[in-house]
Amino acid sequence: MLTDIKNIWIFRDMIYELTHRELRGKYKGSVMGFLWTYINPLMQILVYAFVFSQIFRSGIEKFHLYLIVSMFPFNFFTGGVIQGLGSIRYQGDLVKKVYFPRQILPIVSLTVNFVNMLISFLIIYSILLVSGWGINLRIQGWLIPVMVIEYFFALGLALLLSAVEVYFRDVEHIVTVLMMVWMYVTPMFYSIEIVPEKFLKFFYWNPMLYIISLYQQILYYKVVPDMTYMAKAAGFAALVIVIGSVVFKLLEKRFAEEL
Repeated sequence: MLTDIKNIWIFRDMIYELTHRELRGKYKGSVMGFLWTYINPLMQILVYAFVFSQIFRSGIEKFHLYLIVSMFPFNFFTGGVIQGLGSIRYQGDLVKKVYFPRQILPIVSLTVNFVNMLISFLIIYSILLVSGWGINLRIQGWLIPVMVIEYFFALGLALLLSAVEVYFRDVEHIVTVLMMVWMYVTPMFYSIEIVPEKFLKFFYWNPMLYIISLYQQILYYKVVPDMTYMAKAAGFAALVIVIGSVVFKLLEKRFAEEL
């Protein structure tokens, strides 16, 4: 694994160039450009906020703010993993013709989505300030480790799934469905306090519960994040990145033959 990290570092300029190309080309020729990245999630948030605050009442104060600080990070996770898992297969010609660490392709897909999430924080902070909810400036630095943890958790999944998807093409469709389920079992439309006790033990095995809760604590509740949640999120991320890296290394030997 250390050798892989070293090789990826050697090819860091390639990561930068591919990421820059993806970001620049994604909305080339589009009048609204990058705005389309945020229009879709904002429309989702408006619909969910109306449904869960007016019809199925969540009981959460300023529910739309609770949803905003949860949905953008979760959208980064789902978008990064789904795009990352197809990165090897969709770049098959490049994989077969050019030598480079194959892990770069999921990394680029994930990094593009990560940059989009960073830009989305302009929207998050603007809405929090304009609404009068405000932000706690003293604790915003805690977002850095939370983002790093989420990035590596998503990267581990992207590595694992992108390698498997080369051999089993239905993975992309399966994961898309599972991501929708994952969204609803992560406390974004409700608080963990309303989950019946008999189901709590299953909810606490959800790594995204801890990650999204950390964003909520910093941005919505404006408190120092729970260190137990931070440790558990980091533990899940470390486990998944190791498993993803090992599986990717084992399966990449036959990528060229399978693509």
